[in-house]
Amino acid sequence: MSKTSQTTYFAYGSNLCIRQMNKRCPNNLKMGIGRLQGHRWIITNRGYANIVKSFDDEVWGVIYVISMQDEKKLDAYEGVETKCYKKENLEILIDGRIQNCLTYVDPITIEGIPTFTYANTINEGLSDSKLPEEYVKKYLMTKITL
Repeated sequence: MSKTSQTTYFAYGSNLCIRQMNKRCPNNLKMGIGRLQGHRWIITNRGYANIVKSFDDEVWGVIYVISMQDEKKLDAYEGVETKCYKKENLEILIDGRIQNCLTYVDPITIEGIPTFTYANTINEGLSDSKLPEEYVKKYLMTKITL
């Protein structure tokens, strides 16, 4: 991928799952993990992950580099055209430095419970991602049943 045809993407929900990302974005390159400060991870009443502003919290996720073609595919999966998620460039801390990353954010902030299939995909992604155990226990395990 050339530098001009790629995007750095921050995944915090079901796209933590490598199997799913490889299917959705076959040209992806997993770069590692990153942290978004001043936000909290939730499940919306639609049953999917989201991030909401929260001064004292943080969200950890996987950083991928994706092609522009894969970004268009991801837009469709995330429902950008149907107003499910909107695209934002957020400042993510990666290896001690801040980098703007494409992040999908749901305008819905009412909390709910995940669908069974979605919870299973996130659990698979947690196994793949190696996010900090303390973060997973504090934020995700209270919302996702193993």
